Amino acid sequence: MAVATGLPARHSETIRQQGVVVMLAVVTRGLLLQLGRSVLGSTVKASGLTETNLAADARGVFDKIARDVDWPAQLPNQIYLVEMVLPVAAFYRALHERGWTQPDATRAVHEAFLATGDSQRRVFVLLMRSRLGARLFLRTLRPNWLGLTPRPANQWTVTRPQPDVVQIEVSRCYRLDAFRQVGTPEVAFVACHFEGHVMDVSPHIRVTWNGMATGAERCRYCFELLGRDNRQPVTSDRYLRQAVTS
Repeated sequence: MAVATGLPARHSETIRQQGVVVMLAVVTRGLLLQLGRSVLGSTVKASGLTETNLAADARGVFDKIARDVDWPAQLPNQIYLVEMVLPVAAFYRALHERGWTQPDATRAVHEAFLATGDSQRRVFVLLMRSRLGARLFLRTLRPNWLGLTPRPANQWTVTRPQPDVVQIEVSRCYRLDAFRQVGTPEVAFVACHFEGHVMDVSPHIRVTWNGMATGAERCRYCFELLGRDNRQPVTSDRYLRQAVTS
């Protein structure tokens, strides 16, 4: 018998383990939210805006949204929430509360958030500038997608209709649902463009897609490994320019 509680030892151990799990969850949430605040700070800085107390106001919005939003159970979705949804939504709402129009606020957030991904983009450029790197990217796409977008909050299928083509169709996206929950679905496309800006960098892979965040019924991505003599030019502003029509 456990002296402290009067419960059987196995029950006391279960309670102790549950307490540890709860404590770790609280610590993890705190660390992730701090990471999200850092991303928000980098986004505001990248915008180049010098309005008085803008960073502080955006952080206040971030903290309010973080208190109200449903915290996802799966770690990949927690990371999407704090690194993408909360910073984008908070900065957008902070601008909107200052009287910015929706198009102007959307454009400012879009440009600034994509700019924060430039260092990641350079890594992908290095990894995928060769045809071998591009081929390895396609080979690992399905397992990576499985790990980064877990079910049931995400629903998708991955097919290879041809040896050098990978297609992904998404019918439910946690990230889009989270933008809707915090009341800013109009800027959900910013997260999609961020991923495109960072990863669509190989002259050996043609990427075509449309997404639910911009009005499609489903998200559809197609990654095609091009022939050895059929390389495509890669421009750094492709996804920046799409903000005008999104």
